[in-house]
Amino acid sequence: MILILVSACGGKGKTKFVAAKEENFAKLINDKDMPSDPNLTLDKSIINNSYPIQLALYKDGKFYYDLPTLNDGTGTWTYNNGQITLKSKHRLFDMRIDVRALDEDAKNIAITFIDRFGPHTLKMDNENIE
Repeated sequence: MILILVSACGGKGKTKFVAAKEENFAKLINDKDMPSDPNLTLDKSIINNSYPIQLALYKDGKFYYDLPTLNDGTGTWTYNNGQITLKSKHRLFDMRIDVRALDEDAKNIAITFIDRFGPHTLKMDNENIE
């Protein structure tokens, strides 16, 4: 079983994260419960095309992910200690991804996780977010 965990980043030459308030992340969360068939072209989502990964968070504490190399899936999210933690059980591994702010108002965000190639920090783009 492969385990995806949060990567510890910081220090000289590393990404600097900011503990953001929960309300600063609100703009990333869809103001509806997760639908049975999420539409990432219409719903708010965060994306990194280089990795690639796309995530959509919903007000009911659920999230949807699309990882083209592994398919898509769902999980739950919680806010704690200035970041959002996403957890899901994939058939191959347990997933944990942290959504972290790069500035106090969480205008710029990154995700941190560990996959089979090691720790990753990916700056994310916001999609369909006013």
